[in-house]
Amino acid sequence: MGNAKNRYRSETSNVRSLEKLLSLRERLFSMLAFKRGARRVKRGLKLLFIALPLIALAWLGIDYALDMAYGLSVEHINFQSRHGIVNKEQALRLLGIEGRVNMATLNTETLRRRLESTPGIRSAIIRAELPDTLYIEVEERIPIVFVEWEDGVRTGDRSRFFMDPEGILFSVHEELHSQFMGVATWYLRPEDAEALREGAQIDHRIARPIATLVAAANNYSVEEIPRITEIFHPKDWEFRLILETGAEVMMEKRHIREQMDRLAMILDHARATHRKLRSANVIPALNPVAVFEEDEGKE
Repeated sequence: MGNAKNRYRSETSNVRSLEKLLSLRERLFSMLAFKRGARRVKRGLKLLFIALPLIALAWLGIDYALDMAYGLSVEHINFQSRHGIVNKEQALRLLGIEGRVNMATLNTETLRRRLESTPGIRSAIIRAELPDTLYIEVEERIPIVFVEWEDGVRTGDRSRFFMDPEGILFSVHEELHSQFMGVATWYLRPEDAEALREGAQIDHRIARPIATLVAAANNYSVEEIPRITEIFHPKDWEFRLILETGAEVMMEKRHIREQMDRLAMILDHARATHRKLRSANVIPALNPVAVFEEDEGKE
């Protein structure tokens, strides 16, 4: 009988079942309940004493990391320009970066979009390189001609944009494009484009010959072929160029490089004979036509 009693008392579930039969007052002052509560408090205190240093260390680590992050500022700016049109100071002004900039609050994606929304910048790469370097790379659009409406004087629409070799139109920024303000002006007919606006693209069938023409002219110095100031497109197959000297040159849209070579030969002959070219038709491969000012006076 004694063994059975001890066996039941050793089982926790039986003890707790028996305790439930006691009154609330008896249960509160029960020695077993007191000891059990004391053990739980002791266990909790041990866990607390173990956890507190870990929590403190973690908090200190987070606080240190935040202090380090917010203490990091941009000390070095690594800037690269693909075509040398935009310089470092201009790029920083476009980005709105002045004084000390915090690396932790720097949003490179926002800065990239800000640069790419700038007229004349084709693409940009911006990244923060810890601990203190900001890397900026820009690829600019290269202006090859101004673009205006041929009948702008009559209609009053004097919209003027730059065009790059891909036929993309973008606004003229005098500070960024100071070295390109002397490019030729291409006068478009109404049928050449629907509208002149930033970001529009001229049909490649029309824009590509212009790009080829400019590239062919750039192969010569201004002493060999004077600067082209105006380009007209009177017919689908024809170009008319006005040179800085006032000479008018008739060309076709095919075989542009060969025609530019013939123009260079005519101008070289004019310099050798001390004459001034008035007009030329360089379309014929043989015997291109050249009219000089002295020849006009003899007629």
